[in-house]
Amino acid sequence: MASNHRPGWLDRLLRIERSESHDTIEADVVELSDVSAGAVEAQKATLSRAFARSVTAQDDVSMTFSAALSVQAGGDVNMTGSAATALMAGRDVRLNGASAGFVAAREARIESGRVGVLLAGSAHLGDQTRVLITGRDALLLGAAVGIFFPLVAYLLRRFAPPPEEQAPRPWYARAGLWLLRQAIVLGGAGLLGWIAYRSLRQQVMRLLPGLAGR
Repeated sequence: MASNHRPGWLDRLLRIERSESHDTIEADVVELSDVSAGAVEAQKATLSRAFARSVTAQDDVSMTFSAALSVQAGGDVNMTGSAATALMAGRDVRLNGASAGFVAAREARIESGRVGVLLAGSAHLGDQTRVLITGRDALLLGAAVGIFFPLVAYLLRRFAPPPEEQAPRPWYARAGLWLLRQAIVLGGAGLLGWIAYRSLRQQVMRLLPGLAGR
């Protein structure tokens, strides 16, 4: 029996309609829509419902409902309903319903979204913006670490007895340490993915409230 179901706007928004994939794209002006790419290198790049491993532009980058592991732009970066692990801009960054693990720019204007570490000369944060660590926090943390660890190392050398020769760790101890490192890496990636998912979901539901109950 044939189905009369027609995909709504939400289905079209979240679905990649064409399964084309490109390893590397190089051009003066790159416009991607409903595709995935490895590396994008351009003078100016625009992504719409697309995914790229890395985006590098000498001028501006614009992303709408897209994602990238790293974004580097010599000019401005505008992200709407998008996510990036690392984002660096020579001029300004504007985020609206977007998430990023690390942001570095001359000026950051974040209307809504989530940012892990924000380094900017000036920042304008909206009411629906969450930033874990700002540039000031990073400087204070770095100063505290820079003072604390040398002091502890000096005290250990001064008062602690010399360590005894340690036998090589057994294989199961090495395997346990390796699993712990992998768990930390995967946990960090999962946290960034959760932040990106929550941000994108809130943005979609805000733009399309009538489809939320379908």
